[in-house]
Parts: sequence; structure tokens; C-alpha cells
Amino acid sequence: MRWRFLILSAVLVLSSTLKAEEKDSLFNWSANATVTSNYLWRGLYCGGPSLQVDATVGYAGFYANMWWNVGATDWTFSAFNPELDLMIGFSRWGLNINYLYCFYFDHYPDGTPTRFFDFKNHPRGGGGTTGEWRVSYRVSDRIPLSCLVAFRTFGRDGYMQDGELKRAYSTYIELGYDLALGENWQLDARLGITPAKSLYTRYKGDFAVTLVGLKLHKTWALEHCAVKGFAHVMLQPWQVTKENLIRPLGEAGDQKLNLAVGCSVSI
Repeated sequence: MRWRFLILSAVLVLSSTLKAEEKDSLFNWSANATVTSNYLWRGLYCGGPSLQVDATVGYAGFYANMWWNVGATDWTFSAFNPELDLMIGFSRWGLNINYLYCFYFDHYPDGTPTRFFDFKNHPRGGGGTTGEWRVSYRVSDRIPLSCLVAFRTFGRDGYMQDGELKRAYSTYIELGYDLALGENWQLDARLGITPAKSLYTRYKGDFAVTLVGLKLHKTWALEHCAVKGFAHVMLQPWQVTKENLIRPLGEAGDQKLNLAVGCSVSI
């Protein structure tokens, strides 16, 4: 009887705590699942048809997020490119500061699998993981203007120069504006640049405009979730030519104009 009483008491206390947390606006959580025709990121083509899921828990502005991508490298389904991202951060008053860690499930040149916590510098195609700091600010809902600054600090971000492996500290700066169109339609505009040699230009050149993007989406609010449909177009203006604007399916990673359509479910 004593153990039953203790278990019942623990259940009641846990239930009361969860109900209190639900009422407490400082605690929050969310989960999302997205199906997209192409995995696009900062003007770059990162993969073909993909399933992407993520979950976030937060308290008093602090939060932790886990994001998972499973998809094909392109529309020929010649290979797959799973990716796991872990993030911790703080968000308040429109300011968002976070650290992102990316694990790519790839291999080193000798064929061995990438180690999970590998913060060493590696050249492009040399395996390894990635770490990145991000700082963003959004003015307000009335003035939906935002700015993002992201730079890589650890992990693979290297290029060869005079026979020596250099770290690029790849930096990305993005300006955004979100335009509400009514009836739960929204148009997001993004302009991205890199100020110096970076992964966004394959470690060539210096300053470059690397993204001109538009995303149109509509949200349907249901009883227990929200469903969003979207269409996303990205132009990577750096060294764009008529030949690489659109490439064959098997060479999609090298094309400059990319389009993705898809839908997501959020709870």
C-alpha cells in the first residue's frame, strides 16, 4: 500500500507540475515535420527530395533544438545525405543568439566514418563536422525586418593555399523582410552576402552576393496543429552563367537557380 501511495502521489505531483508549466508562458515546446522537393540553404543546393523533422524545448528565452534531414542527394537518387543538427540558444526581444553543431554522416578520405565530435579543420570533401555561431535580430511584427550574421568557428571549413590547410571562418550575412499578404499568406524576401573567401563560393574569391531568395507560403491553423504549404526560389548570383543557371538532374548541386515546393506540419 505504501508503494502504491507513493507512486500515486508522484503521478499527481508530476501532473500538477505539467499543468503549471502549460500555464507558464516561460516554458514552451514545438515539433515540426517537413517534406520538400529540394533541400535548399542560403542559396545553395544541398539535396533533392527530403524529409526534415525537428523539435524545440525552451524556458525563459533559453532553448535547445534538434533537426534531422533524410533525403537524396539529387533527383536521380544516386545517394543519400542524412544530417543531424543540434542547437542551443537564447531568444528574447527580437534578438536570437545560438550555436549550431552539424553532423553529416559522411566519411573521411580513407573511407572511415566521420567521428561525431570532430572539431578539426578539414578541406571541402574531406569529411568532418561543423560548428557555427549565429546572431540574428528581428525588429518587430509591425516592422518585419531582420538581419542574420553567421560564422563558422570549428569543424570543417578549410581550403588549401600554398600546400597548407587554411581555415576560412566562413561568414554569412543576410537581410530579410516578411510581408503579410492576408488570408494567412506570407512572402519572405532574403538577400545574402559573404564578405570574404568562404564555403558559399567554394573558397574562391572574396566578397560576393550569394543569395536572392523568395519564399511564398500559406498556413492553415487546425485544432491541434498548423499546416503550411510553401514554394521557395533561390538564385545564387556568384559567377552565374547561362550554362550553370540550370544543370542536368545529376549535376543539380552546381546550378545557380533552385526551386523547392513542399509542406510542413507543426504542433
